[in-house]
Amino acid sequence: MKTRAILFLSILITGSSYILSQVTNDTLMEDNIYPQFNEYFSVEESWQIHKEAYKKKLEAMGLSENEITKKMLDYDNQKDELIEKIKEQRKLAEKERQLAEIQRKKAEEQRKFAEIQRKKAEEQRKLAENQREQIEAQRVVAMEQQKLAAEQREAAALQREVAEEQRKLAEEWRNSVMNLYDADLAISDNDSKSKSIHIEITEKHTLFFNINGSINSGNVLIEIFNPSGKKEGELSLQHRKESVQKTETSILNNTSGSINKTINASEIGDWIVKITPIKSNGDIHISVAQYVRPTIDE
Repeated sequence: MKTRAILFLSILITGSSYILSQVTNDTLMEDNIYPQFNEYFSVEESWQIHKEAYKKKLEAMGLSENEITKKMLDYDNQKDELIEKIKEQRKLAEKERQLAEIQRKKAEEQRKFAEIQRKKAEEQRKLAENQREQIEAQRVVAMEQQKLAAEQREAAALQREVAEEQRKLAEEWRNSVMNLYDADLAISDNDSKSKSIHIEITEKHTLFFNINGSINSGNVLIEIFNPSGKKEGELSLQHRKESVQKTETSILNNTSGSINKTINASEIGDWIVKITPIKSNGDIHISVAQYVRPTIDE
């Protein structure tokens, strides 16, 4: 305590710039030393340090003992009032410090709140951007779907047109083609007799021959002759004997074949389908048709 008091007293003596000037009006005028209260000392300690410094100053001025005593008495008369004011000022300063700390904390909280708000705003901006991108992507997908739907409608319309054309062609075929012969012929008991089917053609239009055969023994030769005796086509079936397991069906042991013959501008007269079996068993299906009117190309 003594060391601090001596240090503080030496500072006051060497320089007058450290003297506090905010006090009430006093009777000491210009020769009064106003106490400077240091926060490291109590108010009473500071007052005592200033009092000693003041007394030394009065002595340095060459005042008499009575004058010094009178001035020191006047100086002491200000002690209680000044100390009370200093205490109030310290209380006020402490309140202001506490208020400043509260405001600082509030400012820090506001800064943190502002930072949170900024982050939320940034997140909302990003969310809005993502939503915008999603909406844009959905719009593109919707446009692609609309385009695809339009293409599908066009394809469906084209398919309807094709189906209509096919229907018309089928209708035209049904109206333009007449069946002349359609029958199933059986060859049995190792038949070796030749058979001839005669088809009389009275108009010179396109002929269609459709012949299918299946045998399980022997050979069969099926020939198509025009009225001039010229062969227009043939189907030859030759069955080869092969060892098969008993579990196999008879279909696996058959020999099958077919011929589809189209003859344009057929001759008028007697057409013959000749069937010549050689020790054969099986079935033959023969179908003959003819246009009843010319096609557009004809």
